[in-house]
Amino acid sequence: MDPIIETTQLSKIFIPPQGWRRVARPTPVTAVADISLTVPPGELFGLLGPNGAGKTTLTKMLCTLIMPSSGRGQVVGHDLGDTRAIRAAVGLVVSDERSFFWRLSARRNLDFFAAMHGLHGRSAADRVNEVLTDVDLLDVAERRFSNFSSGMRQRLAIARSLLHRPQLLFLDEPSRSLDPTATARLHALLLRLMADQGLTIFLITHDLAEAEALCDRVALLHYGRIQAIGRPADLRRALRPQRRYVVQVGAVGEGETAVLPAIRAITPNAAMPESGQLVFRAGEEDGVLTAVLDHLRQRAIP
Repeated sequence: MDPIIETTQLSKIFIPPQGWRRVARPTPVTAVADISLTVPPGELFGLLGPNGAGKTTLTKMLCTLIMPSSGRGQVVGHDLGDTRAIRAAVGLVVSDERSFFWRLSARRNLDFFAAMHGLHGRSAADRVNEVLTDVDLLDVAERRFSNFSSGMRQRLAIARSLLHRPQLLFLDEPSRSLDPTATARLHALLLRLMADQGLTIFLITHDLAEAEALCDRVALLHYGRIQAIGRPADLRRALRPQRRYVVQVGAVGEGETAVLPAIRAITPNAAMPESGQLVFRAGEEDGVLTAVLDHLRQRAIP
């Protein structure tokens, strides 16, 4: 099955505007550099990184809101230059939503955006009802947007992104302004939409806990470059701080050379720089220290 997102060395360089008084040439700013990734259909893929890492810039390139400076990419089978085809197949939800009409009801807002997608009359009304039902807002559809809570506004933004039945949904820090209850409800909604509609979701977040709760895989982005890609649990283990342990062992009847390979089967970084001294590194919660000590006790090594 073809990937729904595929990029090769995708980069974006911004040239700061040069004021009329400036003599020196502005220094280019590399926001995203050499991004190569593949996302299969049906995956909930996370892009994790701190503020300023380049997450939003990469997302805008994949949504064709800005064009890359170099590299290649395809989204839903179309090159990034085919903006019309890609925009017809993807939805985008941002964290700081400002494009709804505050004095209009949720339904009237969606009617407007449905018309922008070419939906009118009965087909538009039916589709608006469907997406309002999908996000559990049908009962408050006549309420003004200005009277919605942050969580309700975010769900309405998701409803709008579903109007044209996209294959791929981009979510840029959707839970940033939500309380824990609204965040949990949003997470449940996203998982239900994936199960019911077969959506692929590209989630941008700076919250590792959110990535662990939702994502199948995560890419770590830092200073515009991908540092690692993998399952959230694997990345957490790889990034967990480790401590250096030194264990003094007594006489080893069968020789230290027989002990060290067994310990290295538990933790490959183990070493015996001095006779009677076992040195290794382990995380606080990975169970390595306990396993090493249990092994020494079982072998009756003091």
